[in-house]
Amino acid sequence: MSDDGRTRAGALREAFDATFAAAPSTARRDEVALLRLRAGGEELALRVLETAGLVPLGRLTAVPARRTELLGLTGLRGGLLPVFDLARLLGLPPQAAAPRWLALAGAGPEEQIGLAFDEFLGHERVPAGELHAAPEAPRRHLREVVQLRGRPVPVVAVPSLLHAIRGNA
Repeated sequence: MSDDGRTRAGALREAFDATFAAAPSTARRDEVALLRLRAGGEELALRVLETAGLVPLGRLTAVPARRTELLGLTGLRGGLLPVFDLARLLGLPPQAAAPRWLALAGAGPEEQIGLAFDEFLGHERVPAGELHAAPEAPRRHLREVVQLRGRPVPVVAVPSLLHAIRGNA
């Protein structure tokens, strides 16, 4: 290796080591982490802290149910997880294709459910002041709106959905 290569390698090594010496960056308290997704043909957002994870939707087994929003059960981490169609819960038209993603919601494994949606669009961090109360909306569970990429995007109130699913609304 030439002297120039050794110098460059040494600089890269030092830069790499310096990343571990620096204090880890933490999320700013005035920022809100959001998951951008598409359900029922609409772009929506979920607060990351109102979810318990995001996973691809595996094999789904239909079960008899009175609720059309319940798509069935899927296996997750050695247990069974009820899967609800997020679009239907919000009063949006369901897509022709089967949903591909699950946002996990609920306090613990026994209370956890899956909210199925079509497409994961990404992760955003926005200043808390960018979230605004939604104007009177025709759909329940959409209480906030945020500007993302120059467009207003409704933010799903996951606790409100959980409350409704459990029969309390």
